[in-house]
Amino acid sequence: MSKKQRELIDAVDSILWNDWDPIGINDCGPDDEYRGFVPVIVKLLMRNADADEIANQLHLFAYENMGLDSTPEVNMDIAKKLLTLISKEGINVIKVLNKESE
Repeated sequence: MSKKQRELIDAVDSILWNDWDPIGINDCGPDDEYRGFVPVIVKLLMRNADADEIANQLHLFAYENMGLDSTPEVNMDIAKKLLTLISKEGINVIKVLNKESE
């Protein structure tokens, strides 16, 4: 795994833990609580999914995987934040990652 891939995975994990946190445990629970969802989000980012698709996936994680209600507005805000990860300083990180994985 390249350094950029690891950075993307870590960034997604951080956003899910610190910002999304539908259970509300990021101040007292295990910090790997949402780590199982990271690969799905990374795959969505790598195939250039839009905010609606990512927000819907966040809803499915909360509702189907954890039995929780989710807020569409929160999911959309998090989806938009996740989408900012694909572009850092004007460089499309996803294109770089796709080339590195070939």
